Amino acid sequence: MLRHARGSAFYRGRLPDRDLGSMDEFRRIPFLTKEDVRRESPHGMLCVPGEDLSQYHESSATTGEPVSAWYTHRDLSEIRERFARWGVGFQRGERVLIRFPYALSSIGHFVHAAAQHAGACVVPADSRTTITPLPRVVELLRRLDITVLATLSLSAVMIAEMAEMSGLDPRRDFPRLRAICCAGEPLSPSRRELLEEIWGIPVYDNYGMTETGPQAMDCRARRLHPWQDQFLMEILDERLEKEVPPGELGELVVTSLTPRAMPMIRYLTGDRCRRLEEPCTCGESASVEIRGRAADTLWIGRRPFDQWTLEAIVAELPSRRFWRVTPTNEKLRFVVEREREEDKIDPDLLWRLEQAHGTRLEVELVPKGTLYDRREPIAFGMSAKPVYVNREHIGAPG
Repeated sequence: MLRHARGSAFYRGRLPDRDLGSMDEFRRIPFLTKEDVRRESPHGMLCVPGEDLSQYHESSATTGEPVSAWYTHRDLSEIRERFARWGVGFQRGERVLIRFPYALSSIGHFVHAAAQHAGACVVPADSRTTITPLPRVVELLRRLDITVLATLSLSAVMIAEMAEMSGLDPRRDFPRLRAICCAGEPLSPSRRELLEEIWGIPVYDNYGMTETGPQAMDCRARRLHPWQDQFLMEILDERLEKEVPPGELGELVVTSLTPRAMPMIRYLTGDRCRRLEEPCTCGESASVEIRGRAADTLWIGRRPFDQWTLEAIVAELPSRRFWRVTPTNEKLRFVVEREREEDKIDPDLLWRLEQAHGTRLEVELVPKGTLYDRREPIAFGMSAKPVYVNREHIGAPG
């Protein structure tokens, strides 16, 4: 694979011009950063001739210039066939509604191809478009007897909320819906539990990014397993100097193990991760926990709070669906939309959470619509990527 990567101008000047003799030599290859990929986009990292290219995608560019990603027909076939074995078990004749962005994003296209490869019928509902606002998504789920919903985990909560605003019960009024497939943001145990409680069906996760494609997916037991034959995953300490033992948190670095159009060699993903070496009922020997962006981890004193930990705190509150947190040097301040009029914050509960997590907490329950405006149902859920950390005080909408 390294010989293949030297086919690009970028890697020719970066990789040794000989075969490597050990993993120690491999670990001396410099990290590939998102800034490297952004700088070399769109063509600098290509390792195949242009006539071999089959599909192009870009990152959403919410944090800077877009990052390019190219795929050959072989790349796409590899992803499609592996993805079709997702634990959700796409079935011939069923109907899969895909609520991911289609424009330049990759995950919607990958799920689309995998579902069709398994014989399912796809409903490409797209996301953040006025053509299919949430009221229409709810209507499609019912009218078309959708069996699988594929979307962001936050979007799945919003769709349930819109169903309830329409007088429907997500657990009762979509009898053919049997599963939800999530991607695009970390799915913590707390968020999965919330979704399964709201909808009454199992939720399946997968992990990847535009520039690498999928890297891990849930099995039928809903455990996230890395694609070990397609990616080498290094989980490094906070100084990025050595691998941490299984079970410890670190930063994920990935390397492509198959000759992709644009392979990633020691790519610094920026994601906090933990690898667990525990046999699974599906036969896999390892699983991973993707806990959120390292840059988004909040530090109160010397204690880190990643998305998993923040959601574990919210999971204990009487209202849990929509929240944001503002960090200070001394405490975490949560603003949570009230789900029921009778919901209140119990001081004893707050004290127990502070003791369990080692930091001061403040929780404010605010009216529905404070974080996500519902006054115009067509606009509800049209915002860009999910935002959970806020740097300023949240006020009432508009």
